Amino acid sequence: MVNINEKIHHLNHKLSLPDFEDILNSKPAFMLYFYNDICGVCKTLLPRVKSLIETEFPEILLIHINTDTNRELAGQLRMLSVPGIILFMDGKEIFRSNGMISMDEFQSQIARPYKIMFD
Repeated sequence: MVNINEKIHHLNHKLSLPDFEDILNSKPAFMLYFYNDICGVCKTLLPRVKSLIETEFPEILLIHINTDTNRELAGQLRMLSVPGIILFMDGKEIFRSNGMISMDEFQSQIARPYKIMFD
């Protein structure tokens, strides 16, 4: 089982489907950020996503997942391109994005469900 107790967690190893389901059932809000090492957009977007989550949405656990290492999980979640972002709250998918997204759109998509859940 994967130990996910940090606010931001970077997975360099494989995340099994049972481990993902454990996180889904135990964490009230978490975001998966799918990337690969050769994706320039992934490298550009990640620091901005991290910063926004840390400052505006601190209750969300951010997990970075390398698609090269986690092809099975990426396929199960239909995350077929990078960068890919999926937000889960209360065990349900709330938001999904593939490719570049403006930070304003990203923030507005998360703000309402976050406020309902944590305010």
